[in-house]
Amino acid sequence: MATLRTALALAAGLAAAGAVAQGAPAPAARDPADPRAEAPPLVHRSPFATYRVFTGDGPGSWRGVNDEVARIGGWKAYAREAYEASKAAQPAPGEAAQSPAAPHDPANPRSK
Repeated sequence: MATLRTALALAAGLAAAGAVAQGAPAPAARDPADPRAEAPPLVHRSPFATYRVFTGDGPGSWRGVNDEVARIGGWKAYAREAYEASKAAQPAPGEAAQSPAAPHDPANPRSK
Protein backbone atom coordinates (compact mmCIF):
# COMPACT_ATOMS: atom_id res chain seq x y z
CA MET A 1 0.00 0.00 0.00
CA ALA A 2 2.84 2.37 0.87
CA THR A 3 4.49 1.52 -2.45
CA LEU A 4 1.33 2.48 -4.31
CA ARG A 5 1.16 5.80 -2.45
CA THR A 6 4.81 6.46 -3.20
CA ALA A 7 4.30 5.68 -6.89
CA LEU A 8 1.25 7.96 -7.09
CA ALA A 9 3.09 10.79 -5.33
CA LEU A 10 6.03 10.37 -7.70
CA ALA A 11 3.74 10.42 -10.75
CA ALA A 12 1.98 13.56 -9.51
CA GLY A 13 5.33 15.25 -8.88
CA LEU A 14 6.58 14.41 -12.37
CA ALA A 15 3.37 15.71 -13.95
CA ALA A 16 3.68 18.99 -12.02
CA ALA A 17 7.35 19.33 -13.02
CA GLY A 18 6.42 18.81 -16.68
CA ALA A 19 3.83 21.57 -16.50
CA VAL A 20 6.35 23.99 -14.97
CA ALA A 21 9.02 23.09 -17.54
CA GLN A 22 6.81 24.13 -20.46
CA GLY A 23 7.31 27.82 -19.72
CA ALA A 24 5.49 30.67 -21.45
CA PRO A 25 3.21 29.91 -24.38
CA ALA A 26 4.68 30.37 -27.84
CA PRO A 27 3.69 33.48 -29.81
CA ALA A 28 0.67 33.09 -32.05
CA ALA A 29 1.64 30.82 -34.89
CA ARG A 30 0.97 31.71 -38.49
CA ASP A 31 -2.13 30.15 -39.94
CA PRO A 32 -0.94 27.67 -42.58
CA ALA A 33 -4.28 27.92 -44.37
CA ASP A 34 -3.91 31.70 -44.87
CA PRO A 35 -2.49 32.33 -48.37
CA ARG A 36 -1.30 35.82 -47.35
CA ALA A 37 0.75 34.57 -44.40
CA GLU A 38 4.48 35.11 -44.77
CA ALA A 39 6.62 32.02 -44.89
CA PRO A 40 10.36 31.65 -44.56
CA PRO A 41 12.20 31.34 -47.88
CA LEU A 42 12.85 27.85 -49.14
CA VAL A 43 16.45 26.74 -49.08
CA HIS A 44 17.62 23.84 -51.20
CA ARG A 45 20.82 22.04 -50.23
CA SER A 46 21.76 19.42 -52.75
CA PRO A 47 23.02 16.15 -51.30
CA PHE A 48 25.54 16.09 -54.13
CA ALA A 49 27.11 19.44 -53.19
CA THR A 50 29.88 17.72 -51.18
CA TYR A 51 30.17 14.64 -53.41
CA ARG A 52 33.69 13.50 -54.23
CA VAL A 53 34.34 11.25 -57.18
CA PHE A 54 35.68 7.79 -56.29
CA THR A 55 39.28 7.50 -57.39
CA GLY A 56 40.07 3.86 -56.64
CA ASP A 57 42.79 1.88 -58.34
CA GLY A 58 40.24 -0.21 -60.16
CA PRO A 59 40.05 -3.97 -60.34
CA GLY A 60 43.26 -5.94 -60.54
CA SER A 61 44.08 -8.72 -62.93
CA TRP A 62 41.79 -11.65 -62.17
CA ARG A 63 44.42 -14.05 -63.45
CA GLY A 64 46.94 -12.58 -61.03
CA VAL A 65 44.52 -12.89 -58.12
CA ASN A 66 43.69 -16.50 -59.02
CA ASP A 67 47.40 -17.34 -59.27
CA GLU A 68 48.02 -15.77 -55.83
CA VAL A 69 45.19 -17.80 -54.24
CA ALA A 70 46.52 -21.00 -55.84
CA ARG A 71 50.05 -20.20 -54.60
CA ILE A 72 48.98 -19.85 -50.94
CA GLY A 73 46.82 -22.97 -50.93
CA GLY A 74 43.41 -22.07 -52.37
CA TRP A 75 40.23 -21.77 -50.37
CA LYS A 76 41.51 -24.23 -47.78
CA ALA A 77 44.12 -21.69 -46.61
CA TYR A 78 41.39 -19.12 -45.94
CA ALA A 79 39.25 -21.72 -44.15
CA ARG A 80 42.26 -22.73 -42.01
CA GLU A 81 42.90 -19.07 -41.05
CA ALA A 82 39.28 -18.59 -39.98
CA TYR A 83 39.27 -21.86 -38.01
CA GLU A 84 42.51 -21.04 -36.17
CA ALA A 85 41.27 -17.54 -35.31
CA SER A 86 38.00 -18.88 -33.86
CA LYS A 87 39.87 -21.59 -31.97
CA ALA A 88 42.27 -19.04 -30.43
CA ALA A 89 39.35 -16.86 -29.26
CA GLN A 90 37.76 -19.69 -27.24
CA PRO A 91 39.17 -20.57 -23.77
CA ALA A 92 40.42 -24.10 -23.13
CA PRO A 93 37.80 -26.43 -21.56
CA GLY A 94 39.40 -26.51 -18.05
CA GLU A 95 40.77 -22.96 -18.17
CA ALA A 96 37.51 -21.21 -17.26
CA ALA A 97 36.94 -23.40 -14.19
CA GLN A 98 40.46 -22.76 -12.79
CA SER A 99 40.37 -18.95 -12.86
CA PRO A 100 37.84 -17.48 -10.38
CA ALA A 101 35.89 -14.33 -11.19
CA ALA A 102 36.96 -12.67 -7.91
CA PRO A 103 39.94 -13.52 -5.71
CA HIS A 104 39.29 -15.38 -2.48
CA ASP A 105 39.38 -13.16 0.62
CA PRO A 106 40.21 -15.20 3.75
CA ALA A 107 38.79 -12.46 5.99
CA ASN A 108 35.37 -12.82 4.32
CA PRO A 109 34.08 -16.42 4.57
CA ARG A 110 31.37 -15.77 1.96
CA SER A 111 33.84 -14.93 -0.82
CA LYS A 112 34.72 -17.86 -3.05
